[in-house]
Amino acid sequence: MNSCFIQEKFYIDRYMGTMQIVLVLFMAATLAVVVIGVIAMAVNGKLNKNHSNKLMRLRVLFQAIAIFVFVVIVWLARN
Repeated sequence: MNSCFIQEKFYIDRYMGTMQIVLVLFMAATLAVVVIGVIAMAVNGKLNKNHSNKLMRLRVLFQAIAIFVFVVIVWLARN
């Protein structure tokens, strides 16, 4: 095997590990925002009235980033 190919594969594997960690972090952040939003709605307090729209936008942003990272991981795995 070509040493350049082995070195390139090492960097891709290392990059995929980092991307998987980033994916898990954004998934956890999405879950945290959903839980905070559900608790705020259940309590029906000041937090829900003032920040419900911001929490929803933040959840959508975290979900979009997580989906993008997932697509990148799948793309790297196929190459």
